Amino acid sequence: MQCRHSMPRFDGPPTRATWGARCGKSARRVLRGGTGTSDIVARPVPTHHNVQHYLLLEKVARRVQDDDVMRLLKMILKATGKKGVPQGGVVSPLLSNLYLNEVDRMLEKAIQTTRREPYTHVQYARFADDMVILIDSHPRHDWLARAVEQRLREELAKLKVKINEEKSKIVDLAKGGSFTFLGFEYRRILGRNKKWRPHYAPKLKKRTALLAKLKEIFRQNVSQPVERVIEQINPILRGWVNYFAVGDSSECFSFVRDWVEKKVRGHLMRARERSGLGWKRWSRQGLYGKLGLYNDYRLRRPWSLPKVQPAASVT
Repeated sequence: MQCRHSMPRFDGPPTRATWGARCGKSARRVLRGGTGTSDIVARPVPTHHNVQHYLLLEKVARRVQDDDVMRLLKMILKATGKKGVPQGGVVSPLLSNLYLNEVDRMLEKAIQTTRREPYTHVQYARFADDMVILIDSHPRHDWLARAVEQRLREELAKLKVKINEEKSKIVDLAKGGSFTFLGFEYRRILGRNKKWRPHYAPKLKKRTALLAKLKEIFRQNVSQPVERVIEQINPILRGWVNYFAVGDSSECFSFVRDWVEKKVRGHLMRARERSGLGWKRWSRQGLYGKLGLYNDYRLRRPWSLPKVQPAASVT
């Protein structure tokens, strides 16, 4: 779902690190920001986002003086029971952002009070109820990591929201650690210029899920013309690639492209009751040109990408 119209009265003052269900704040825009430092400790913080209805209604009532709107909102929330917001509901992302605004303000304050130009020792990004906090890993900032975690727990406690301890962890990128966020795996690598830089690419689980979904389509259409198979897999490939076409996804894309090409070749050969992959019989130009197999695996600059949501359809 994309933001088509701005609703500042509901949404509250957005922060630069809050993404999703806000105009100009699609998932991929998260990836345009840097870490500010090369040595960071990252804490992915998924939460058990059990929204308390009375707290949410209080927050909405401060901004909206309309009995009809409040009555409608109560009806929507009532459908979910005593807590939570409707999964997939039209207003659910908006309500989630409003509910967590105080957490955003707290983290923004931590960023400003610890900033020492030109360095930023704390950064964070939140997409709905998934959050990652980045902290300079220098030993002199050990206190900062503890302080931010304590304040985060305090703010979440006020909202009756708990950190998902099973999925939350602390990783030190300077020591080879990695974390996942919005379908990407993040780590630190030594670049060609001998300087450390962030590296992010589709996590293995996302690639495996994509190939499993495509494999099932090939299986279900084993006796169908290859054109029918390509007609079904092209939209899936296009959507998946469009989302992940940033960062360091080239190696993953090459793997997917080769895998799909071999599956198409195998399908063609089985239709002729032949073995092998038909490397001499069908050129790549024939597969991608004549048959129209999807072939746009280029990486894009983040600001030139179409606005898409996280690749949640392939999990």
